[in-house]
Amino acid sequence: MTGEYRNTIDEKGRLMIPPRLREQLGTVSLILTKSTDGSLWLYTKEDFEAFNRSVNYSPMAVLDSRARAIDMMIIAPAREVELDKTGRLSIPQTLREYAGLGPKTECVILGSMSKIEIISAGKYDEMMIKYKDMLSQIGDELSSKRMGL
Repeated sequence: MTGEYRNTIDEKGRLMIPPRLREQLGTVSLILTKSTDGSLWLYTKEDFEAFNRSVNYSPMAVLDSRARAIDMMIIAPAREVELDKTGRLSIPQTLREYAGLGPKTECVILGSMSKIEIISAGKYDEMMIKYKDMLSQIGDELSSKRMGL
């Protein structure tokens, strides 16, 4: 899934998912959860289960503080959701509060390969300024790692 779109949360806490992303999602079960930075992640149930397995891959994962943090902060608060007939996603109140998505909040909806990210437009715009300044450095570091430098 890819693409960048903007839309607004309605009075009932629903967000229209763009048709192109709806096509890419298909008619599968969906899971909505918190992200690591105050946005929301929307997964297909299959992709979310794969994410869960990667975090909790062994019985000993419960003793790993990093896996436990991800489990408590991202996996546990996940909610099964669905799109209505018109393609709107009803976002549960607790998740809207976490992401700062009140009624009439403009959102950015990002297709990010295995998930869709939903973030307030204000937060997204701030992040883009920050990331723009970091992008060259990040690219150089990733390139150096891949080249073994």
